[in-house]
Amino acid sequence: MDNITFPENFIFGTATSAFQIEGAGFTEWNNFVGKDGTKLGVAIDHYNKYREDLEYILYLGNAYRFSMDWSKLQRSAFSSFDNETVEHYMEIFKALKRENKKVMLVLNHFSNPLWFFNKGGWTSKKSPEIYLDYVKRVLDIYSDYIDYINTFNEPGAYAIMAYILKAFPPKRISPYLRNRVLTNMSTAHKIAYDYIKKNFPRIEVGISQASMFTEPVNKKSIWQNFLNWFLNFFMFEHIHEMFTGDGRADYIGFSYYGRILISKYPVMASDKRGRKILDSLGLKYDDVWEIYPQGIYNLIKRYHGKYSKPIIITENGTCTDDDRIRVKNIYDHLYYIKKAIDEGIDVRGYFHWSTFDNYELDYGPSRRFGLVSIDYNSPDLTRKIKESGEYYHKISSSEKLIKYDEV
Repeated sequence: MDNITFPENFIFGTATSAFQIEGAGFTEWNNFVGKDGTKLGVAIDHYNKYREDLEYILYLGNAYRFSMDWSKLQRSAFSSFDNETVEHYMEIFKALKRENKKVMLVLNHFSNPLWFFNKGGWTSKKSPEIYLDYVKRVLDIYSDYIDYINTFNEPGAYAIMAYILKAFPPKRISPYLRNRVLTNMSTAHKIAYDYIKKNFPRIEVGISQASMFTEPVNKKSIWQNFLNWFLNFFMFEHIHEMFTGDGRADYIGFSYYGRILISKYPVMASDKRGRKILDSLGLKYDDVWEIYPQGIYNLIKRYHGKYSKPIIITENGTCTDDDRIRVKNIYDHLYYIKKAIDEGIDVRGYFHWSTFDNYELDYGPSRRFGLVSIDYNSPDLTRKIKESGEYYHKISSSEKLIKYDEV
């Protein structure tokens, strides 16, 4: 590329989710233990260390994507918010505002109040009404500080992890409940979208959809092509249509982490058989997925062609302890984003996952995505910015794609 400068006002940010950095709170994740044997607890204790953490958040870009802990704000359905918690989050919003940082607020990111969970959570037909009450209260207080909203983070991933793969609470296997959850979440998104656009039209509203680029290993294999089609439909395409097919999205937001090759089964670097296949093909991977930066470009083009709306990459990152791999991947993915922009596609922004090493969902803290490291062996959970964090700061502050070997 002759021009490595990003458009003026391009969003460079980082992303977090409340329970992964604040801990279980009063959610259904209370007493959760990850695959690495670590209890969720207070995660990286961000709720108490947020002032220190804000220094990193403000350093790493011109924007921040985050969620608040619904369970701390609202202690029962339709109740007033807890004043102390409101003030806590208000400090964060005001700090971001003072520094002219764009804010993308995620209203629901994989965790729910325990009282909501005990009422059936997203399987309950009353869940959209309860959620809308929460949304209204959030906006009554914080609307002046919000630029973008994700009504939900990866609803398809949540439904399958909670009700098919038994990775998230309630750890059940029920295709019926999985479908009911998605139906209720889709309804909640639509009524929230309509409410926000009527009352706060300045705020841009959308979804963060889970997206992976998938391909069969053998393009002539009938089974692999069928499995590839089914995975795309079941995990991605029909869920995108459920939430945004009727136009209730001001932008297309999606996360991207890599390519899933299809053999006899989906090939994942998180298991030995997947790594064996990837090694045999000479392909690179991190601790979970094959590394395939071109996939982000392919998906940008796909969604642009299908929906003709602005695009925001709501999450992209690398699960590895080798920070040099993370540095290279930042460059490679931003390269392909810039390629799409140069071809005339309206890509508005990029959020790196994640600001900090955190409690990585069902895995626990042994899986690292952060631009800032957390020393889990230190009593105060010491923070330290990584080389990748310094690199991302240089890119975001200059708005230029700096070659990683020049860092």
